[in-house]
Amino acid sequence: MNDSRYYAIRDIAHRWFAFFEGQTESLEEHLQLFTPDVRLVHAGQHLLAEGQSAMADWLKQVPPATDSHFINALHWQPTSDNRARVEMEIGYQVMQNGELVGGAVIEYQTEVVFTESGEAAFSFLQKTPVRQNPDREFKDSFAANRLGASAARIDFLLTTCQADQIAVELMEPDAGVQWQQLIAQRGAETLTSARTGEQDETALSLTLKLSGTQSLSLLLTEQAGRYLKVRAIELD
Repeated sequence: MNDSRYYAIRDIAHRWFAFFEGQTESLEEHLQLFTPDVRLVHAGQHLLAEGQSAMADWLKQVPPATDSHFINALHWQPTSDNRARVEMEIGYQVMQNGELVGGAVIEYQTEVVFTESGEAAFSFLQKTPVRQNPDREFKDSFAANRLGASAARIDFLLTTCQADQIAVELMEPDAGVQWQQLIAQRGAETLTSARTGEQDETALSLTLKLSGTQSLSLLLTEQAGRYLKVRAIELD
């Protein structure tokens, strides 16, 4: 259970940041990342939003920007049967007129709630800039967050014995056929220990490590939606 909850947390974390960086899921889909009574706080002093409706209003008024959010560290600790505290360190940068104009290391203190199916949702987010980002060369994090969310979802579905659902949520038709053939050959139960590995942000690919030394390359394509879509599967 702990593994699946970790992947559920990483899923919503990467989707939270990717939403600010490029075209992803719709606002309505994005609001599913939060509980109805979610609170968003800045530096422990300013309440930015309380409730999903207020969160939607806040997200709508965020000005467009060329920025990046790298998850440098993520730690989580269960606080009850269905809740956890999550702390993240984020490397943030923002560009303006083609020049790097700002950057900070931001500490996130959050709380998440888990549904009966194991999905995670934020009930509280507090973001606090703690120091200047020492990296003065802008690095785009959109691909990293999109790949990170997709990888986390794949790992979640594998650990919760839902390998078939990967084809439904994260694959184009041809890749879905390849995936179903793989399941038929190996058996869905043998894939529960498979995990994603290396990520190539330029090629938009993920390594899926199977048993032993065998692995697959998942080739993905960028399109609007909750996750990237796997367009082809290659045996390494």
